[in-house]
Amino acid sequence: MIKKHKQLILIIALSIGIFFLLMDKCGSSREADELKGEWKKANEIAKVERLIKEETIREQKKIIKKQDSLIAEANKEVEIKNSHISSLGNTVADLEDEFGNLTDKDAKISNLTKQVEVWKEKFALSQSIIADKDAIIFSLSQKYESQVIISLEYKSMDEASRGLLAIRNKQVKELEKINKRLRLTSRLKTGFVVVLAGLIVYNMVK
Repeated sequence: MIKKHKQLILIIALSIGIFFLLMDKCGSSREADELKGEWKKANEIAKVERLIKEETIREQKKIIKKQDSLIAEANKEVEIKNSHISSLGNTVADLEDEFGNLTDKDAKISNLTKQVEVWKEKFALSQSIIADKDAIIFSLSQKYESQVIISLEYKSMDEASRGLLAIRNKQVKELEKINKRLRLTSRLKTGFVVVLAGLIVYNMVK
């Protein structure tokens, strides 16, 4: 009877030992490994996409720089033409003053002809300025479109970074869970070893 009792104690002890061994497998790191693989894949995709987006941003910045140059040139042209129009305005004023002092019919016709020519030139310059300003508006629209694209690319990169961060956070939480489980298992095993040692000593002494 005593022998059977000892065998029963030994079987129980071994069963507990097997249970603790199985605890190492229970709640494995499968999810953590999956998250690691998920992060690695997402990171590789994000790197490729980032390179593409950075290239897009560089191209759009080139467009903006080019449009800035075109706008500066157009503004300079407008300034020159406005100055010329102002000068022509003075010419018209002079011709009008001169006309008031003329008495000869042919001289008056010549003066008026010159005034018409000056007004035609002023009109042509005004039309040219309108075309320059249309070009400026177009360049500003191009700049706006490029800036929108740049903003969207930066936003997309930020979202990708947030996605990677979210996966990392999941990994950390999962590893913390595994660590807590391992610490618990370690403490339980320590207690089991003490109990098992006590049983062995007890059976040896008895």
